[in-house]
Amino acid sequence: MKFSQEDPTDALLVKSYDDHAIIVQSSVSSEPTRLTTPFILRADILDLETQLNAIADLTVDDINYFKSNDVEVVILGQPNITRLPPQRLVQFASQAIGLEQMPIGAACRTYNLLVAEGRRVALVINF
Repeated sequence: MKFSQEDPTDALLVKSYDDHAIIVQSSVSSEPTRLTTPFILRADILDLETQLNAIADLTVDDINYFKSNDVEVVILGQPNITRLPPQRLVQFASQAIGLEQMPIGAACRTYNLLVAEGRRVALVINF
């Protein structure tokens, strides 16, 4: 799916996605970035280096990564949703971090919406 609305900010946004890739672009950059491996995207940075544990096995260190980056909402986008155990959801909540899991397309659209609202959101895609 391709998005057509232009955003006036310099935030990194998802411009399009399909089952195998996501295209990320900033309004200040003319070259889009095509991503086909797991990544973490925030409005100000594309993190290809940080490797989170498997979604079902997120640890306190993974939660601390988001806390240290001042993230208030984490969106986990997956082709096949693997539900987190309830105790992990409680750990995110105890750090005042919201956590949502959804299919990749919905995750991309939700991320763009929250960035447009000025929220401190992280999109985590696990192909």
